[in-house]
Amino acid sequence: MATTSEAPEQVQKEETSLSLNKAFQTYVRQMPKETKKAAQPEIAKFVRWLGGDRLINSIVPSEIGEYNDIFGAKTATRDATERLSAVKLFLTFLKKKEHININLAQHLRLRKSRVSAGKLSAAPNQTRSIRLTQSGYNEMKKQLTQLQNERVKIVEDIQRAAADGDVRENAPLEAAREAQGMAVGKIQEIEATLKVAVIIDAKNEDRDRVHIGSKFELTDITSTKVFKYQLVEPNEANPLASKISILSPVGSAILGKMLGDEITVKTPRGEQVYKISKTA
Repeated sequence: MATTSEAPEQVQKEETSLSLNKAFQTYVRQMPKETKKAAQPEIAKFVRWLGGDRLINSIVPSEIGEYNDIFGAKTATRDATERLSAVKLFLTFLKKKEHININLAQHLRLRKSRVSAGKLSAAPNQTRSIRLTQSGYNEMKKQLTQLQNERVKIVEDIQRAAADGDVRENAPLEAAREAQGMAVGKIQEIEATLKVAVIIDAKNEDRDRVHIGSKFELTDITSTKVFKYQLVEPNEANPLASKISILSPVGSAILGKMLGDEITVKTPRGEQVYKISKTA
């Protein structure tokens, strides 16, 4: 079966991955001089926002979409579009050089910020708990620490930029302040998630039924190929780690189903049928 963006994909073998900082340095070295001056600060800001020590194969599409929402919501101008293009070209370069397996650049585009606004307005009244696996919880805690460290560095950048002259025409200062705003927003979101997070205890769940946190195998009825996944909340989804969201086509189709059940998944190529061959 040929894979599509919405059909299950076979688990990729783990490969050595570059850190974002290393990937950024590699990209900058090959950039033309005429575009480097304008693009480099924007990509650096993007790297700081995600965390320079992050491995690039750990980045998930939802993070790119979130960056897009925050950036577009604050500066939806022609200039912002051009600056966003610099980051998009960086992600395209990573895919072209096969440093990442999915096209993250397609998730970076200016659009209305209603999703971000909805998240912000709903956050104060949020009461629903978010179920996370232990590994997902640990990863969020790690990312929070990285962001907090990055925020300290950004404050230092602001202090240096503010000392360079007229703050009204100080591009580095503007970029540092914008990066600070995004870092703070990301920190607040992770803190809000961790506050209501509940660690999944697999011992209390029916092992034959697929639930949030379940690891399972799907067998393609037509090709007999086997695909391995873990079902998680959208906050924890990471296709490269075989963690799929309950809101994805496969996730929504399989949630609550039993071992041995067949599920039908709608894809651009038509309906695909899979059998739940193993659960854990």
